[in-house]
Amino acid sequence: MKFKDLLDVKKVLDQHKVPFFLAYGTCLGAYRDKDFLPDDKDIDLVIIKPIDLKTRKDIGWALFNLGFNPVGLFFNVFGRMEQAEARYNGTEKTGIIICERNIEFSIFFFYKEMCDRHGEEYVCIPKLGALKLMAIPTRFYKKPQTIKFHKTKFLIPNPIKEYLSFIYFNNWKDKTDRRHAQTYYEMHPEHTDDLKNVMDKDKVFYPIKKEKK
Repeated sequence: MKFKDLLDVKKVLDQHKVPFFLAYGTCLGAYRDKDFLPDDKDIDLVIIKPIDLKTRKDIGWALFNLGFNPVGLFFNVFGRMEQAEARYNGTEKTGIIICERNIEFSIFFFYKEMCDRHGEEYVCIPKLGALKLMAIPTRFYKKPQTIKFHKTKFLIPNPIKEYLSFIYFNNWKDKTDRRHAQTYYEMHPEHTDDLKNVMDKDKVFYPIKKEKK
């Protein structure tokens, strides 16, 4: 069921001529284990191609029409936890689609900016006015490679071992270590003081799931 969902998402993105990459835990599982990670609760995809806001919205609606429903997440927007909108969240520059059918999907839309630490990097801001969520140096996407995952070709970052080492603290080969990939502020500790200006110290600065009653 997981792979059927992935194929349906792929079909929607292909129809809109939007290339995408397997990312984070999905990429790790596909490369290292040749399968989804057994305890992974979502599929992570990355889009780096600049596309207009209408296309982003159209992708979100197309997925919704296939039964991919919104997920109740909250993002820190100007210091307050604000619930994600249905379908696409974000602007023409950057955003995210969080949806689920048999498994949750996180589809990150990146934009470029310069970083003193990493040079040119891709960054995702999930909602207008929200804190930065994820980032990755652009060098991993300049010469993408393909991988066969369940007999279907997908794009992945390159060089893949360096990419996995970068996001998983040089410990991606250890199957017992399931730390989450680094968030933006974990990758940029020099900017954590900026959080004091927009939020209380006890509030999280990354998406959290709404607890079910």
